[in-house]
Amino acid sequence: MLGFFNFKNKNKKKGSPENDLEDKSSIETSLIKNFNALKETIVKEIMIPRIGVIFVDYAKSKDELLKVVTSSSHSRFPVYHGTIDNIVGIIHTRDILLHMCKKDFYEIDLKDIMRKVMFVPESKKTDSLLKEFQENHVHIAIVVDEYGGVSGLVTLEDILEEIVGDIQDEFDNELDEIVRLDDGSYLCDARILIEDLNEKLNLNLPNGDFDTLGGFVYDLFGRIPLKNEKVEYGNLVFSIKNMHQRNIKVIKISEKEGL
Repeated sequence: MLGFFNFKNKNKKKGSPENDLEDKSSIETSLIKNFNALKETIVKEIMIPRIGVIFVDYAKSKDELLKVVTSSSHSRFPVYHGTIDNIVGIIHTRDILLHMCKKDFYEIDLKDIMRKVMFVPESKKTDSLLKEFQENHVHIAIVVDEYGGVSGLVTLEDILEEIVGDIQDEFDNELDEIVRLDDGSYLCDARILIEDLNEKLNLNLPNGDFDTLGGFVYDLFGRIPLKNEKVEYGNLVFSIKNMHQRNIKVIKISEKEGL
């Protein structure tokens, strides 16, 4: 059973000029701090892991390619030939759309519309990658491990998220880490530690390979989930209630019906 937990409400007075100036100063300080932190952050720490990347098989048909692209909210996809460790290009949805409009999409070879790939090592500093993205007008790079195998993907958006992404979360106190709903289920911040979640809800979720609830649920799906998708573990159901790009933000935990 999901254990009952008493949650503390975090209320903050807003609206006064003093508080507005205070918040503005705090946000600016946080932005500077986060930007400077990029110098000490390596790509491996912010990349989307291989399991969470949607790859496109060069050998597949155009219809299969369209199925993958249209079922995703992403705009860029790595293309592999033979194995995922052999990335041969990046396909942009706008290029596909352009040739769909020209009515020659099914006639052209995929290699004719693929973009060149930027490969970066896991150990590359994030501030250095940001500079390369800007200089080369590139928004995406494939991350490789020390053996040359593909370990993940990193985008310009991921780096910008490191700078500004946590600012809203830091100043938004509307949602606590865990909120109990009337039906007995719980809305949980995906960043809550598995250890804390187990203690607060009297659960026994494993935390060996991941620290947070989001990481655990990501692993259950084995791919990037969509909003409102569900996955089960034991007698529990995990529903994705809020996503931002590839990141799970809010998860609903409930018990299976009939238990």
